[in-house]
Amino acid sequence: MNTLSLNEIKKFVAAWYQALDMHVPASECAELVADDQLEMIFPEKTLHGVSDFLAWYAGGTYSDGTTAPGVINIFFDENHNVVSVEAKISGDQATLDVVVAWQASWFEAPSAKSKRTSLDAIQRWIIRSSSKNAFGMEVISYNAMAQPFKYAPGFARL
Repeated sequence: MNTLSLNEIKKFVAAWYQALDMHVPASECAELVADDQLEMIFPEKTLHGVSDFLAWYAGGTYSDGTTAPGVINIFFDENHNVVSVEAKISGDQATLDVVVAWQASWFEAPSAKSKRTSLDAIQRWIIRSSSKNAFGMEVISYNAMAQPFKYAPGFARL
């Protein structure tokens, strides 16, 4: 496997968020995460494995039998703006501290209007070299809420 570099890691992080913002097909997102030992921590659930990730992303059934609507079916007008990426690189693996500013809207029927959130999320990722995609790396651990979200005043909270 290849040794990781901070510049290439930053490109991978940007590509991850662009995929989420564009609601790319689930199969494209799956190329960015590990097939084995994947763990992802979100406010609503901790995911184990790529099948849980796909249910979270596009909708379906989690490995524990519960169902998910899929975040791409909930949120729209999403913007993830990378504020910073710090990496502790050790050969073909790295631990990342990522700060991302996220804005998104969602609608809850029968409300008259959609809701909008704006927050900074401080995340902790572990990535490793991989041949699954053009970036040469994949996520093996992803904690979307390594620290509490920092909401912008006046915006909705999740």
